[in-house]
Formats: sequence, C-alpha cells, structure tokens
Amino acid sequence: MNGRTRVRLLALTAALLMASVAGCPGDDDATGDDDTTAGDPLEGLPTCGSGILDSLDMDTVDPPLVGSEGYAPPSTATLDSFRDSVEALLAVRIDDALIAADAAGFELCRGPGGEDDLAYWRPVGDEGGQAHVVFRAMGARPLILGNPHAWLEYGTLDECKLMFDQIGARALVLTGTHRCANDAYADCDGTTNVCTDTSDRYRESDMAHVVDSVYQVAHEVLAAHFEEDWIISVHGFPLAGISVSNGTTNPSASGQPVALVTAALADAYPGEPVTACNDFPGAQVEVRYCGTTNVQGRHINGSPSPCTQAATTSVERFMHLEQTFSVWLQPQPVVDALDSVVPQP
Repeated sequence: MNGRTRVRLLALTAALLMASVAGCPGDDDATGDDDTTAGDPLEGLPTCGSGILDSLDMDTVDPPLVGSEGYAPPSTATLDSFRDSVEALLAVRIDDALIAADAAGFELCRGPGGEDDLAYWRPVGDEGGQAHVVFRAMGARPLILGNPHAWLEYGTLDECKLMFDQIGARALVLTGTHRCANDAYADCDGTTNVCTDTSDRYRESDMAHVVDSVYQVAHEVLAAHFEEDWIISVHGFPLAGISVSNGTTNPSASGQPVALVTAALADAYPGEPVTACNDFPGAQVEVRYCGTTNVQGRHINGSPSPCTQAATTSVERFMHLEQTFSVWLQPQPVVDALDSVVPQP
C-alpha cells in the first residue's frame, strides 16, 4: 500500500467513525441535533476542504491539455465503483457511497457553509482527467447540466457554474480533460476538425463522444434516477448566435423543452440568430451543430448503441446548446432565459 492510498484510507475511516459517533443514541446532543438534521440526505459526508464551485477552475482541476496524452481511460472496475457510489448516495446509503467513491479514486464530500446541500465527487491523486460531479441533494430544479468541452470552450465552465448556482440545477457533470488531450481515437462514430486541421475522428478524451467514462456513468445514473429532468449539454461553436437541438433533427412541438428554451433565448438575444435543429411552430430552423453524435443525447433518446447509432426519435428531455463566443462570455441572459422555463422543484 503506497502512502497516498494509506492517507486516503485513514481519512475515509475517520469520516465513517465520525458519522457513526454522530448518530449514536448516547450522544449528549442527540435530541437537538436530530431535530435539525432529520431528513438531511447528506448527513455523514465529510465536509469538503474548500468551496465546491470556486474549486472548479483550471488551476485546481488541472486537466490534461492538448497533446499531453494525460487522459487515462478508466477501467471497468473504476466505472463500476463510481456507478455504485452515485447510486448509493441517491439511495441515502452514505457509508456505501463513501467506500465506493474511494474505490473509484474519488473523494466524496459535502460543501462547506452555504454549499452544504451539495455533494461533490472529486478525483484525487494521479486521476488522469476523470470527470468532476456536483449534485444538489435538496430543493433542486429538474435540470442536469453537462459541460464536456470545458477546457477548449473555456468560459462555458463559468457559464455552467452560473446556471447551476442561480437556477438551482440538480447536477453539474464536468469533464476533467481537454477533448484533444490524447491522440488515440474514440470507438464511437463521427468526426470533427477541432483537434486537427482536417476532419478526423473523435478522440478518446472527448467526453461527448465516448461511453466508457466516468462522465457518461454520472450522466446515465442521474438521468435514470431523475427520469423527468431536463439534460442540457453546454457548448460553444464558431458560428454566429445560438443553435438548440433535442439531439436529433426531427420535428418537435410547441411546449416541448427545445421549443421553450429556443423561444426564451430568441427573446433574450434579439440581435443574434437563434436557430433550432428541430421544426416547431415559430422556430427558425437551421441544421447546424445539432449534437446528433453526442452520446449523452443518444443515450437519453433511446439509441440501442449510443456509441455507434444515432437516435431515431427524441424523448424531449435532452438539449444540445451551442453558442457563439460573445454569448458564452456574457452568459447572464442565457441563465435568465433558462431560469424562466426550467420547471420548479
């Protein structure tokens, strides 16, 4: 056992012992504490050493960058343990969630102070660019945010943090690696010219286009558990304005999330071309960056093989949001637009 592993195990043991003592019937303060913590789904989680949202930045996350070969595709055991941890936390089995998180190479903690309603899975040690996941355990609105290209479309991270905080979203799933960190190709279909001068296959470090990742596991577990939640994958693109899609190019309908979001954004940005990949009453339809190869969207939309098969229909929960540079760097109108249409808890 190396020194890092020993320290992690000692910290985990201490956290579990503290949780056990806190819940002991002989605790002198049990009566008062139980009155204030009854129903707290994160009771027993250790407190994070610093603010969660403030720690989601380039310096702290330290993602593998372009050409670094620093992203380490996770093992099946890591993915299984991470899945077990998220499922255990959602079932309020805190001890199991902590043990499984540690087995996956993650610290699981709750936010300090005003963030004490948040749980945070943070990769520790030489983690190889795994995803960071933040979950709001109490009073969340039904919105799961994904930020798969944060370290290329830099600024979409600050936008997602603002969305998460001001809207009160359920979860934020953040890539821990630049999409072009590794040269090896993903197994999934589709091409891009982002990493090279010509169109080429997606890389194994691209979290919107690989299925064997912590990022995808977090998405799958949260989407399955909160089966009415909207899922928005937040991106930036080199074109003008904003493009919204439900992950397909099929027609949609008034009142569906993609129609509501597109209309709200068009109102917020009257001087920008706000287009939709899906036709519905009032839509300005234009097929541009529609996210049809995005594996989170394919999964939600029922593809039998999200890695290699496009979805043929949409369940109208997923949205692929593309924005021009000037929009994602001044995101408050986007946040306000989403805030006006995302359902209340």
